Amino acid sequence: MTLALDLTKRAWSRTLHGITLVGTWLRNPEGQWRPALVLVRAGEEYADTTLPCIVPMDSAWVWYEDIGNPVVAARTAHQFAKALRLNEHDMRVLIRIASLIHDHLDDLVKMAPLPPGAEETGPAIGEMVITNRETGEQHAIEVHE
Repeated sequence: MTLALDLTKRAWSRTLHGITLVGTWLRNPEGQWRPALVLVRAGEEYADTTLPCIVPMDSAWVWYEDIGNPVVAARTAHQFAKALRLNEHDMRVLIRIASLIHDHLDDLVKMAPLPPGAEETGPAIGEMVITNRETGEQHAIEVHE
């Protein structure tokens, strides 16, 4: 499955310790949007060599201390360090990445479900016609999952 990522659509962004964190959205092939936290090297958001490190909303739970999965979080932090061209063998780097993600989970959870001006364009599951009883004017809309 191919996901689309557009770093120009941002709910927020912060640069800390040489890493830019971006609250943005992923779009799947069905046209559905999902909030995500993205990490990239500071100043390289739009470079051809950038490999974004993505924490989708669906897997953000992994990074929570009380309900998360520390083994998966540690393994992912190692992969992120490598993608960010940081020393993946330095425990301080891995802890910094995990801490940056953990510290911004609330920002991710508080994001709007869709980017400004976007619409869900997944498969239609129905159509609805709304009729103004006074004027007879009708407005048809598709209903999506």
